[in-house]
Amino acid sequence: MFYGTAIVSTLLFFLTGVVFEEKPKYPPSHSQAVLQTTPPEDYSYKQSIINLFKNIPFVLLLISYGIMTGAFYSVSTLLNQMVVTHYEGEEVNAGRIGLTLVVAGMVGSIICGLWLDYTKTYKNSWVHHPWCGAPQE
Repeated sequence: MFYGTAIVSTLLFFLTGVVFEEKPKYPPSHSQAVLQTTPPEDYSYKQSIINLFKNIPFVLLLISYGIMTGAFYSVSTLLNQMVVTHYEGEEVNAGRIGLTLVVAGMVGSIICGLWLDYTKTYKNSWVHHPWCGAPQE
C-alpha cells in the first residue's frame, strides 16, 4: 500500500515539474500585476506585516478569534476534569458534552456563513467605522 502511494506521489511530483510553468502568462490579479512592475526594493515582507497590524479591523479580528479559540481549547481540554470533579463516574457524559460542543460549533459556523452570504452584512460591518480611519459619509 505504501509503495503504491509513493509511486503515485512521485509520478505526480515529476508531472507537476514538467507541466507547470514558473509563472503564469497573465497575472492572476490586479495586485500581482502591480507587484510585477514594482521593483523589489519597494516592498518587503516586513512592511506587509507592519501594514497588516496597522489595520484596526484585522487587529480586532485577531484578538476576538484568539479569545474564542483560547476559550474553546481551554474548556475542551479541562472538560473531563470539570465534569468528573462534580459528578464522579460521568466520563461518558463528559465526552458527550465535548461532542456537543464540537458539533454545535460546526453547525453554527455553517449557519453563520450562510447567513452572512445571504445578507452580505460582512461587507459593510467595519468599512465606515471611525476606528478604521475611513472617511465618514
